[in-house]
Amino acid sequence: MEKKKKHPVKGSYGYYSYEKKRRVAIVAFLFGLCLLIFFTGYVMTGTRKNLFTLVAILGVLPAAKWAVQMIMILLQKPIDPKVVEITEEYAGELAHGYELCVTAYEGRLSLDAVVVCGNNIAAYSSAEKGKFEFMETHVRKILHGNGFGNPTFKIFRKLEQYQERIRQLGDDPEKYREGLRYAPDEQHAGETRDEAVLRVIKSISI
Repeated sequence: MEKKKKHPVKGSYGYYSYEKKRRVAIVAFLFGLCLLIFFTGYVMTGTRKNLFTLVAILGVLPAAKWAVQMIMILLQKPIDPKVVEITEEYAGELAHGYELCVTAYEGRLSLDAVVVCGNNIAAYSSAEKGKFEFMETHVRKILHGNGFGNPTFKIFRKLEQYQERIRQLGDDPEKYREGLRYAPDEQHAGETRDEAVLRVIKSISI
């Protein structure tokens, strides 16, 4: 029996493209449903002043919320397959993720790829502009607040530098994990420390 193909999840290659289609479909459905309810009430009663109109107006609120999320994901561009190729070659055995748009009150920044090894996290961003230093500090603070000490988080803007860094991490991962301890809770049983760090980064990404 052929296995059903899984949809890309947050942190996997192809996530942006899939989410764009999914969120556009949800927004179209929600606004379409609101319009359907409104016109159904209008046809049945001959006036806009009815309970159907109230329900349709209330329905606009979640539709608008999804519209904001749709716009945010539409602004993101899929990553270059070359970044995936390099990451898999040099850091394929390490905890890593793709297409993570990290958010904060002060803004957002798309990270093409993120690799975690002990207290060292290397990310690559092809964004032409953004609050790179702020986001480095922001992620470090979030990880520190979640009990991961004071990790090093570096966003590389040149692919060659990113490649060299993850090559170093992949060549001797235990060197960067030495002395670190992690005991997962029941909810995340079997999770490694590196995977937990990546999970936290995913949680602050759209």
